[in-house]
Amino acid sequence: MNRVLAACTITMVLLVLDSSIIGVMVPSIRADLDLSSADVAWVVSSYLLALAVLLPIGGRLSDTVGPVTAFVVGMAGFAGASAGIAFSGTDLALIGWRALAGAAAALLMPATLSIIIGEFADEARARALAVYAGVGQAFATVGPAFGGLCAEFVGWQWAFLINIPVGAAGIGLILSARPANRRTADARFDVPGAALLIVGATAMVTALLQLPVWGLLAWPTVACAFVGVVGLIVFVRRCRRATHPVLNLRMFANRSFTGGALVLAALGFGMTVATIYGAITLQQTLELSPAAGGLALLPMVIPLLIATRWVATAYTRVGARRIGVAGSTALTAGLLVIAAGVALGSVWVVGTGLVPTGVGIGLLLSPMTNASLSAVSDTERGQASGLVSTARQLGGVVGVGVVSTCIALAPGGDPAGTAIGFAVTAAVTLGAVLIAARMLPAPATSGR
Repeated sequence: MNRVLAACTITMVLLVLDSSIIGVMVPSIRADLDLSSADVAWVVSSYLLALAVLLPIGGRLSDTVGPVTAFVVGMAGFAGASAGIAFSGTDLALIGWRALAGAAAALLMPATLSIIIGEFADEARARALAVYAGVGQAFATVGPAFGGLCAEFVGWQWAFLINIPVGAAGIGLILSARPANRRTADARFDVPGAALLIVGATAMVTALLQLPVWGLLAWPTVACAFVGVVGLIVFVRRCRRATHPVLNLRMFANRSFTGGALVLAALGFGMTVATIYGAITLQQTLELSPAAGGLALLPMVIPLLIATRWVATAYTRVGARRIGVAGSTALTAGLLVIAAGVALGSVWVVGTGLVPTGVGIGLLLSPMTNASLSAVSDTERGQASGLVSTARQLGGVVGVGVVSTCIALAPGGDPAGTAIGFAVTAAVTLGAVLIAARMLPAPATSGR
């Protein structure tokens, strides 16, 4: 059982490192490969976009082929894509390999969560998810320091090459532990529905990410938005009518599941903005070196670990509702302080804001995931894990788009735009406070 949790935790470490180190390494990558501003936006977003769009499909495939099979294939693909990223010599190659890494992660993430849910029960599951999320999210903050050290002293490529031996270790652990490879879904798959999801979601996100480059009313923006809206509407209608839909949208009729997914979306928005744009701002606006910029994000680590450890034992007693409210409130407060620190040009104020930000992340990730997955049946957990992970990643993609738009349109340039972007992000997480208070279960009904 310990080997199962170790393998799953390794997965979380790889996934959060890949998304968290990119921000602190962007200036070095940009200089090395002569990237434009648009290229930089896609380097950051291509991984998140592929992950968000393909996660529901990855959840379905995990249910169909079994989570252990999906784990091995996804981990091998992720390690291979990491090698491609490290050896990329052009902007298109880098963006393409980042997208392939996101596709592999889309299979790996729901498979990992499904293995944990299947191998652990009740409070043991809550503790396992707390370890899984806590160790992973600690690396989300250690990641920028690691990436900064690599970028400054040995080259940014090494931050990706380390994924190869670590991924091999994860495959070895899961194969030696031999957890149950339960196939809980019908092998038949709705290919047209999957295509509609990919096209619709990709078009919508492209319109958002390219808005600062194309303009709000430019025909490419309008065309992508139109294709996205139509594609997603048709996708929803097909899911309602298909015998074997890509997604069982009836899960959203469950109040607890929907509330947890929405809070996770807001968390993804806030966490991505804090780690990506926090790291970029520390270097480009506050003029820290890559290593110093990465280390400056470390005040998030200790509060995050303390909050994660506490919530692992307090979840059943306190309940998802109060934890969701407290975590979203802490995250909102931290983002507002960071916004003030960026506006004032103060590293110390930014560092102060990172403390409640870490508390909020630590309080939210594991309990909101547990609340959502515990609200559905055993046979739907692969899809459910894909859906809640998609919600969080889409929140991150939207966060990148919103902040990049704020930076592009703000009259004061990068500092003013970044401060506005953090303030807008705080407004989003404030909305999560209301959602948690209204939709998540109280202590008496927090369990399954």
